[in-house]
Amino acid sequence: MTNERFDYIIIGSGSSGSIIAFRLQEFFPNKKILLIESGSNDNKLTVTIPAGYGYLFYNDKVNWKYKTEKIDGLNGRQDYWPKGKILGGSSSINAMVYIRGQQNDYNNWNIENWSWKDVLPYFLKLENHYLGKSKYHNNDGFINISSIEDEAHILTNKFIQSCVNQGFEKNNDFNGETQEGVGLFQLNTNKGKRSSVSREYLRKIKNKNFKILTKCHVSKILIKDSIAVGIEYYRKSKKFIAEASNEIILSAGSICSPQILQLSGIGDFDYLKNFNVERNIHLPSVGKNLQDHPNVALHYKSKIKSLNDSLRPLHNKIIFFLRWFLNKKGPLTLSINQAGAFIKSDPKISDPDLQIYFLPLTATNSGKVGNLSVSPDPFSGLTIAPSLCRPQSRGFVNINSANPMDYPSINPNYYDRDEDLNLMLKAYKISSKISETKPLSDFIDTKIGPHKNVDKDDEIKEFIKNFSKTTYHPVGTCSMGISEKTSVVDSNLKLHGIKNLRVADASIMPKIISGNTNSACMMIGEKCADLIKERL
Repeated sequence: MTNERFDYIIIGSGSSGSIIAFRLQEFFPNKKILLIESGSNDNKLTVTIPAGYGYLFYNDKVNWKYKTEKIDGLNGRQDYWPKGKILGGSSSINAMVYIRGQQNDYNNWNIENWSWKDVLPYFLKLENHYLGKSKYHNNDGFINISSIEDEAHILTNKFIQSCVNQGFEKNNDFNGETQEGVGLFQLNTNKGKRSSVSREYLRKIKNKNFKILTKCHVSKILIKDSIAVGIEYYRKSKKFIAEASNEIILSAGSICSPQILQLSGIGDFDYLKNFNVERNIHLPSVGKNLQDHPNVALHYKSKIKSLNDSLRPLHNKIIFFLRWFLNKKGPLTLSINQAGAFIKSDPKISDPDLQIYFLPLTATNSGKVGNLSVSPDPFSGLTIAPSLCRPQSRGFVNINSANPMDYPSINPNYYDRDEDLNLMLKAYKISSKISETKPLSDFIDTKIGPHKNVDKDDEIKEFIKNFSKTTYHPVGTCSMGISEKTSVVDSNLKLHGIKNLRVADASIMPKIISGNTNSACMMIGEKCADLIKERL
């Protein structure tokens, strides 16, 4: 078989990769460009309907369905980590909450050309925001950002008012001048439909020199004389080679990007020597520096009907589907994450260090045998879930074998640092106080689950360890930096020691941002494309 040759190859069609692919074919219309994806196409109704993501979270046809190792900080529990295996990557299966992060998140990276003032233009470039053009927003980008004000549940508004009554300021735009405060989340939805990168970028491509391959599993990057020259991939158990004349851009995410690098002989040689892989360059930080936002959910029964009552009964599902189908209105146009708060655990600190999610829904049996979806409970309920904005604990992603089909070892090491556990203790108490504050307290019936009997600090900490889980925001495993000893890529996203190879996805973040990471991944895609265009 003759190897197919391209100018650029992008591995992964997620929030960064799809945007890079689109921009490169736009910048270089005569260049041959390949976008390769392990998953299938996104022509699924459950992808189009925003609330359909509840059925995608445990669907192995569109989801890698990773599990972590047993985590000491979770009392030896494993955690379930969904990840998109579909065109658009996780932007096709996520909860669509659009949060950029705080300005100082980027300033504190201390990476040249990656400060807030450097990245803001790329956020603006991708946005079609309902607030229109301003210093902080744009209205002619591809990703549609919508308000949920008209559809927000009454319990959501009660949560916001209780937070205000607790002394937190109202914030009508978490993506404006400041992130601090409480308010409704903005969603990347477009007229009642999911606004994913595949739908908003890839479907606009008409270039005959652009090629998408789906259901193709990249096994390694081919290196010759410290130059990335192509990729090896499998489709239906058959091995193929694709060569790259200019660059290869690895955008497979915080789990798969370090896995592919390690399988390519790029990583910690002391670790890679345990496996039958050719060792190309010693980069000890590949797979290290894994960060994620842990959260712990506090569930309550509600005295009034919640989304449980809207989304669980079959007749309501039919009614709301018809409403969505006919006019793109109703609960199916929303995420179950409707509001939140960014607050300081201590008034003396400069930036909020806690994010609190509010859901007018409970789904305490989701993911269990016989209930493999985000399925509402058979009673009215609501959830308050505090999360750490900038956890200090660090974990890793490592290959377990030389077989590219084997899942890697994932361990975020939640609560490995005592300060993270102590901060979550504060977050728990703040969240509990909100639930006890009017007007939300008037609508709460009882606590649900183990936290109803939790009171003392030691008991709360054990509850946190026993019930914390991921907020689905892994970053950092191919981090940017100057030193080859402590980072994987430079400020231009070029891999240390290997020519013609970049990494561009959540894995390049040196430190996790404060909030949902999808928008930052899209920004990284836009910026990476410009770096390639300018040959930086």
